[in-house]
Amino acid sequence: MHMFRKLLGIAFAATFLPVTASAASFNSATIRRIIDGREVFIDRREATVDDTADRGQELSTGSSRAEVLFDRRALGFLGNNSLIRLGDDCFRLDRGQVLINGPKNTCLGTKVLGIRGTTYVLSVKDDGSYELAVLSGEATVGDAVETPENENTPDILSMYPTLNPVIGFGSSAWGSNSSGESLGEAAGLILGDASVFVPLSQSMGNNLLYSYSTASSNFDGAWGASTELGYKWFNPDNRSISSLLVGYDGWDGAGCFQSQLALGGLWQQGRWQFGVTGGIPLDQCANNLGFAIGQVGIPVADVGDQSITLSLSPYVLRGIGDSYGGGRIGLNVPIGDQVTLSTYGQYDELLDTVVGGQISYRFATNSGFVNDPNRRPQRPSSPLPWQASEFNTGRPMQIALNRSRGTTPTQPRTNTTPIANTNFNNLISEADTIVRLKAGEEATFSSDGVLLSQGMMSQERFSQLIIETMSGQNLLPESNVINLIYQQLYGLPDRTLLSILGSDWLIAARTPYPRLRGANNLVVPNNKLPKEEDSVEEPEEDIADVDEPEPEPEPEPEPEPEPESIQLTYVCRATGGNPDFPYFTGGTTGGTLSDAIRFQTTSRSEASCSGRGAGSEGLEPTSPQFLT
Repeated sequence: MHMFRKLLGIAFAATFLPVTASAASFNSATIRRIIDGREVFIDRREATVDDTADRGQELSTGSSRAEVLFDRRALGFLGNNSLIRLGDDCFRLDRGQVLINGPKNTCLGTKVLGIRGTTYVLSVKDDGSYELAVLSGEATVGDAVETPENENTPDILSMYPTLNPVIGFGSSAWGSNSSGESLGEAAGLILGDASVFVPLSQSMGNNLLYSYSTASSNFDGAWGASTELGYKWFNPDNRSISSLLVGYDGWDGAGCFQSQLALGGLWQQGRWQFGVTGGIPLDQCANNLGFAIGQVGIPVADVGDQSITLSLSPYVLRGIGDSYGGGRIGLNVPIGDQVTLSTYGQYDELLDTVVGGQISYRFATNSGFVNDPNRRPQRPSSPLPWQASEFNTGRPMQIALNRSRGTTPTQPRTNTTPIANTNFNNLISEADTIVRLKAGEEATFSSDGVLLSQGMMSQERFSQLIIETMSGQNLLPESNVINLIYQQLYGLPDRTLLSILGSDWLIAARTPYPRLRGANNLVVPNNKLPKEEDSVEEPEEDIADVDEPEPEPEPEPEPEPEPESIQLTYVCRATGGNPDFPYFTGGTTGGTLSDAIRFQTTSRSEASCSGRGAGSEGLEPTSPQFLT
């Protein structure tokens, strides 16, 4: 009877044991990058980037670290003073430390470490034991482990997150007292804004070619549009982000269509920003302005995974034959991932005081800003009892035979510790020796691969492993997933971890250089333009009369010479539009007759109101109205 019970237990154990496959083999390990010197070796011979180690060879480092590509199925970061030996079914870490992202198996003594969509860190201690920490996914250690089939394993270099197109809407406003009025009476615009951000090319998770287009209008005759082509890239050596752009701006001005070529660049590190942008006029408008603006962005407070940024921007304007220097101060406040508030103020001798701001709302076209193929959906609950969550704990199922009715079954434990049981009730545990580790767990194994301890990592330990293994290295395909797992386990990472894990890059890459109408589309105010009427006051007819020969200087004596031509006075008045601002005042808006500028001429035919607009926006055409 006792033997029957044992055989029955073994039969049940065989039923519920997982089906295993042999470890996936590989052929080569190619060096992709070397940092901290050049001490990387293949079979003790110095190696360089693009050199390949094959089966049976050793890949080792001295004081340097290396990024290694395993058959385009997995990436590895080999630490300094480390050595791996490449075998048929796995590699062995003989000393040091290695991080693996992808389906790459490792031999731990007589055991095999297999993974599923995993990033893990493996270290060898001085006594030959192993430390295994799982940063994402799941790892198993046993005599035979489940591994994906080779043909189903994607190219690891195609698994980097990509950005989706983004559409934005908002409103911007600006006001100026450039006409000499107080800011409360200043001219300006309130515009509706729309924008489209389109990633054109993305590769290796650290460079991006994009286009960005905007349009704005007050729906009353004032409008503008801009487009730019930009390139951004991430430098893992110092975790900096650089960008360059070239673009075109066009907007409708008073009597002349303005256009300019836009150029710019930005470099940021640790959320500090240093940039420069400029505009080169392409039109022939008399009031066009060229400009160059520098920018220093200072992170003053963190808001989630972004920062409130204070910007200080000196600038130089060039127009009407002269240059003018000024300064601008701005504040950019992100509210979540989608809403941004910005405001600025500036002063110079040409434009006087200008204040403005913008509120914008941006959303992605494909359910999120980032498309990450490494994020796996939650598995649906199984209708089978033994596959339900309360049973499917990642450990073998125990079956009690002939248990006393007074005994209460125990719940499965979540943290694994060393187990040493030899009684019959642990028959299946002895049959299935696979150890499973999930993201956030670490374990210690003997030199033969026997589990010594297992538990959850502390926040400090998780952070330490990220800094030790990933600092200075390229972004991993699973860097974004590791960031999300860290947030689930411990909360939001600090700035250092966010920059190492690529969070700052993914945010900066989808955030183009700001393109504000009032800040970047600048023109000379009307009252600062040269006065045209000064050259009209001289009656050229008299000069022509003097030059013409007079055949008879004395036919009839005239009592007195004819007086000088009569000076006619006129103003420029709009024939329609807003009746409250019908006259040209020299500013950016019209006014009443008492505010209108008077002009003089000697001939009605020479009176001109070209370029002298009136109305609430100063855009309505005017014609002469004579007062004398």
